[in-house]
Amino acid sequence: MNVTIKDVAKAAGVSKSTVSRVFSNSGNYSDETKRKVLEAAERLNYRKNTIATAMKTKETKNLGLIIYKKHKPILSHPFYAPIVEAIVDSSKERGYSIIIATDQDIENSAAESLLEKRVDGIIFTSFIHEAIIKKCKEMGLPLVLLNCSMDLDVTFVKADDYMGAYEAVVYLIKKDYTEIGFLCGSLQNHSYYERYRGYLAALNDYNIPVREKFMRFGEATISEGTRLMNSMLESGDVPRAIFASCDMIAIGAIKAIKKAGLKIPADVAVIGFEDIEHNVLIEPALSTVFVDKVKMGQMAVDVLLDQIGEKPKSRRENILPTKLILRESS
Repeated sequence: MNVTIKDVAKAAGVSKSTVSRVFSNSGNYSDETKRKVLEAAERLNYRKNTIATAMKTKETKNLGLIIYKKHKPILSHPFYAPIVEAIVDSSKERGYSIIIATDQDIENSAAESLLEKRVDGIIFTSFIHEAIIKKCKEMGLPLVLLNCSMDLDVTFVKADDYMGAYEAVVYLIKKDYTEIGFLCGSLQNHSYYERYRGYLAALNDYNIPVREKFMRFGEATISEGTRLMNSMLESGDVPRAIFASCDMIAIGAIKAIKKAGLKIPADVAVIGFEDIEHNVLIEPALSTVFVDKVKMGQMAVDVLLDQIGEKPKSRRENILPTKLILRESS
């Protein structure tokens, strides 16, 4: 049997009109009354229905932005900082404010903290646990995944990671490199997994054997890139070229290669992915796969607002093309 407002009011010991005011956020009730109503709604499993109704009947002009906890501080992250800036600017132009939190902030409450602050929709960046996405979908909350995707019929915006990696490795192959190493972040990250697939596909298409000894996996940081490259150097099995799943790993690899007394690209060529600002500041300047980070942020806002406005033309898969940028390292 469906739970009604009357049932919630009875359980909370208040009137139906009070319950309606709490659900619509229209005021004229105490904090204690609000607590009783929400607790009663939770016990009766009415909360998800009321959230969906409240969000449809009253826009807050707030959007939630959830970042992966390992990417803090987000405002100085070389890849995500320009994306966040584009999201904030694009939202402001459309009359919306942004509430920023990490997945750790909402991990246990499944977006309850954001809902208490009242948002019309959420953008999730990078890695996010499926349980949180499922909970938001149950609540009828519009959402968009940014720089990731999953098999949950959820709208996403991302770069063409597979093709970007494929084209970078094919370039190296056509430059007569047959020993091409791969330094990669965690394959739990969907973008890195797609870049891994692109690397393997390029080798396969050009009949180059996949060598496990030329691959290393770790975290997506400069220090980790140095550690992974040092591990390869110390093993004695050093490929003639390195493709890295992100620029920070590639920069770390360059530091290790130079410290070992090898020349880039004469001894080892290096190509990264994402085209962060650091790339032109290091020596040699890093070749990389360009990702349009500003466009990515803008598109995430666009498709989220399409969902909020219930526009039927919004696409589920929004994949931005990449471009190989050649500099001194290759």
